[in-house]
Amino acid sequence: MKTTVRLFAAVAVCSLLSPLALAQVSLNSTRVAAVDPVKVSQFYGKAFGLREVNRISMQGGNVEIFLNFGKTDAEAKANAAAQIVIMHRDADTLVDPVPHVIFDVTDVKATAAAIKAAGGTMTTEPFEYGKTGIMIGMAKDPAGNMIEMLQQPKK
Repeated sequence: MKTTVRLFAAVAVCSLLSPLALAQVSLNSTRVAAVDPVKVSQFYGKAFGLREVNRISMQGGNVEIFLNFGKTDAEAKANAAAQIVIMHRDADTLVDPVPHVIFDVTDVKATAAAIKAAGGTMTTEPFEYGKTGIMIGMAKDPAGNMIEMLQQPKK
C-alpha cells in the first residue's frame, strides 16, 4: 500500500512540475563587464559589427550598454536576437577563464584580424578542432573578457 501511495504521489508531483519543464525559454542576453564599458562596447562594434541599441545610466555615473547585430542602428534595435550587455566592474582582472562570449563566424581568421585591429588579443589563434572541419579561435576583449569564435565546416 505504501508503495502505491508513493507512486501516486510521485506521479502527482511530476504532473505539477511538467509545465515548468515545458516552459518556453530563450536567451535574453549575455553580459560582460569592464572598468570602461564605453571602450569595450566600441571594441565589440569594431571587431564584430555590433551596434548600440540601448544605454542605461546607473548610480555613480556608470552605464550599461546593450549591443546587437544589424546593418543599421534601426535594424539592430529591431533585432529580437539575444544582446550583449556591457556593464561596469571595478577591475579588469579575471580569475576564471571559463565564462565567455561565443560567436559563430564565417571566417575565423578574418575575425581574429579584426579583433587585433580593434584592440583585442588572440589567446589561441584559429585552429581546426580535431578532424571536424570546425575552426575555433579564442580571444580577449580589452577588459580581459574571453571570446570564442566558431567557424562551421564549409560544405
